[in-house]
Order: sequence, then structure tokens, then C-alpha cells
Amino acid sequence: MSASGYDAIVLAGGRSSRMGVDKLGLEVGGATLLARACAAVPDARRLVVVGPPGQADVPSGAVCVQEDPPFAGPAAAMGAGLAVLGAEACAQVIVLAADVPRAREAVPALLTTLDAHPDADGILARSSDGHRQPLVAVYRSDALRAALSANEPLANRSAMRIIAELRLIEIGMSDDVLADVDTPSDLRRLNEEIDHG
Repeated sequence: MSASGYDAIVLAGGRSSRMGVDKLGLEVGGATLLARACAAVPDARRLVVVGPPGQADVPSGAVCVQEDPPFAGPAAAMGAGLAVLGAEACAQVIVLAADVPRAREAVPALLTTLDAHPDADGILARSSDGHRQPLVAVYRSDALRAALSANEPLANRSAMRIIAELRLIEIGMSDDVLADVDTPSDLRRLNEEIDHG
């Protein structure tokens, strides 16, 4: 864990259109996607889950909020999460998409790298094809807040647009760790991989 502590925002507000059901209640390795995402940040001082009300598997003590308008995308969700954390937010905040079941393996490297680069605004995971992962990342809270404010209104803005002007460091991570669940075949594949260790 980072020496200075961190807060966490889990983005759980997608429509799951390609899955056909609310995918966050589906299980990978015996735990729901939402439960796994929340468990990825066990040392967070505060955890905010951004998504529809009444979701199961939200840990006690977590704060639930929905972006306005609902389903307005990741930028709006990040804004809603930071608004809940308010002026008392930790200096750094982990942002995780709830459909990345192995995100817990990425979190220590994100925090350690940010601690080692005090001039960076954040650290992003990067897949083997060079794709940046703004929703498997840690940001300086003040820098992310300023970037969100500069891009208002946030509804339907992309996360990449929000972070475009930030000073970010990318760290390569295994594609298996960064794999997300969008379709039934993704779910089957990830369960098979986890079952086989």
C-alpha cells in the first residue's frame, strides 16, 4: 500500500449491453465481478461505488452513488465519485472498472509507481498492444479533479478525453490481468483461466 494512503472509486454503472444481463452480478472464480472489484482495493481509506442503487456485494462502509444522468459514462462516474470524496479525499485515488476481475493484481504496482514518481499526475496500466487503461489507474486527486472540471459537462465524455492533458506514466501489465468481461465468451474464458490457476 502507498505510504500516504488512498481512496478508491469503482465504476459499476455500465449497461452490460453485450452481456444481456447485469454482468456485475456474474461470478468469476466464485465471486461476483463487483465483489472482486471492491476486494481489489482492500486498503482504501474510503471506497465509492458508482452505479445503480441497490447493487449486491457492495462492502459495508462503502458509499454508493450514481452518476447524473445515469449511464452517462466513465467521466461522469469519476466526477460523481470524486464529489463524494470531497475536500477530504486522499492525495491519490485508485479508479477501477468493475468488470476487470484481476484488477487486484494491478493495484500494488500502480501505487508503488506513483510513489516513485512524485511529479506524475497518475499511473495507467497498459496492455501488450499499447492500449492505455484509464480505468485501471491511480491519479493524484487534485489533478483528476481539475481535469474533470476543465471538461464539464461530463456526460458522455470519454475517460481518455479527461486524462489527455495529465502528466501520466504508463506501466505494462499482463493482458490476462487487464482482461475485462463484456461478453459470455469473456466470462467463460476468465473462469477457465482462474480455475486452472
